[in-house]
Amino acid sequence: AASAPPPPPPAAADLDASASGLRTAASHMDAATVSALLDAGLEMDEATTDAAFWAVVKAVDRAEAEDQPLSADVPRMLHHVFDADMRHLLRREKLTTNLTCMQPELSGIEAAAHNINYVLDDSTMAELPLVEGRKCQKGRCCDACSRNVFPTFATPAETDLETFPGLAQFTFNDLETVAASTILQFVRLIERVRRAIAHEYGLPLAHVLSVQAYSRKYVAGTTQTGGGGSEGDSVTLHTDEETHGNYHYSSVIYLNTQGEDFEGGDFIFNDPRTDGDDAEDADDEEPPPRGAAAPADDAAA
Repeated sequence: AASAPPPPPPAAADLDASASGLRTAASHMDAATVSALLDAGLEMDEATTDAAFWAVVKAVDRAEAEDQPLSADVPRMLHHVFDADMRHLLRREKLTTNLTCMQPELSGIEAAAHNINYVLDDSTMAELPLVEGRKCQKGRCCDACSRNVFPTFATPAETDLETFPGLAQFTFNDLETVAASTILQFVRLIERVRRAIAHEYGLPLAHVLSVQAYSRKYVAGTTQTGGGGSEGDSVTLHTDEETHGNYHYSSVIYLNTQGEDFEGGDFIFNDPRTDGDDAEDADDEEPPPRGAAAPADDAAA
């Protein structure tokens, strides 16, 4: 049966056009009132945005428990959450490093030969000859390359592994026992990444798609048993855009903090040194804290 059309928006005279009225409507999953208040010029602050998110989680859990279809208010409210998340992100600190776009110098038979060598020995990736420029096959990219670090891309509450069990080892291939709250929170973070990339590089949002998204855990002394989100203490040396024609932008969100959640495991950006650089400079970099993110043009990642 076709779902019922959404109710008409409340009349302006019936609205509690205040921050508290907006938060109440969000908490009660009243998407029509939230939409009307946003259209009237109000904005969802972070507390109201979280209230809207948890209202969505409750609606999904209730529908699943009662074996009922989801209300159309669920995607409508999620879009309000996504829009608000992006506004909040743009007000947070961002550290940008402009980088020179690089692309493989080899083509034709030479490129094919190098690819065969890479399959046999992934360390040959470090020896791949490069030239300046951007190839961007099977996609739309801007000409600029950069690395952008958001120290507070996500709040501690948004990456809390007790609130969102399974968030640290998440894959869309295995969701049978994963809580709806964790699934929706993972989607929320990925949507924030998608919008951040589109905003940074001036791309239409509809053209930025999440080709692959997962979370994984690095554990010292273990060996990765597969691709994607499998556990291990290292990954095969690779460049996403070189191995997959439609990978043009990459992002990493850190779900824990060195010295608080684990010991060891130093993280650095391995940028080429320029004249005057101290060889020890890389060791002085602060490790990314939990909730930090580094979206980057993959030609420079």
